[in-house]
Amino acid sequence: DGARVRGGTTWGYRGAAIRLPIGRDAGADDLKRDWVIVHEMVHTALPDLDDRYAWLSEGLAVYVEPVARVQAGDLTAQEIWQAMMRDIPKGLPQAGDQGLDNTDTWGRKYWGGALFCLLADIEIRKRTGNKVGLQDAMRGVLAAGGNHEKDWPIARVLSTADRAVGVDVLTLLHNEWGSKPVTPDLAALWRDLGVRLQGDSVEFDDSAPLAAIRKSITEPRPG
Repeated sequence: DGARVRGGTTWGYRGAAIRLPIGRDAGADDLKRDWVIVHEMVHTALPDLDDRYAWLSEGLAVYVEPVARVQAGDLTAQEIWQAMMRDIPKGLPQAGDQGLDNTDTWGRKYWGGALFCLLADIEIRKRTGNKVGLQDAMRGVLAAGGNHEKDWPIARVLSTADRAVGVDVLTLLHNEWGSKPVTPDLAALWRDLGVRLQGDSVEFDDSAPLAAIRKSITEPRPG
């Protein structure tokens, strides 16, 4: 019943498959606004990982989905950054946290993973003069045969992604975040990116130190 996509599941055994319960009343506009389908499709572009690293597969899908939809023209940059400011704090470590690899909570798995991806994207761009980002790193994993049909250890995924962009950001960030809680200063991050809440929306400051990186993250890419 209804017009919603009610969740989804992705498998990679002997060829990728996605199961989506879709409301019988869903039309083209409903599907264009939906995020679940894109989220599930992102899963097909990452090797299958051990359960303790689900934060990477889920966090990557949470991060990539809205970026891809902005690049496709289905969301605005304002919408994605407003959502990040609202939801990213859900991924911060809480009492008893033992790092992303050892803390199996909803917030850490989805939004903690997304925060990892956001900071990795920014750091890759900072270290490469904003020439490449996380998107290029993960394309490198696919180019090396790392799709969802394959079982890879996380070290191979991260090192392959790092080689694709020529900097070891992902491996170093995992070494720091995997086994212990890390709480970045989000207020400083949003300020440096030039994103600030203005009423019910966000306002961009293009003079901020990381404004160029913020813009590059959502710019359409060839290929």
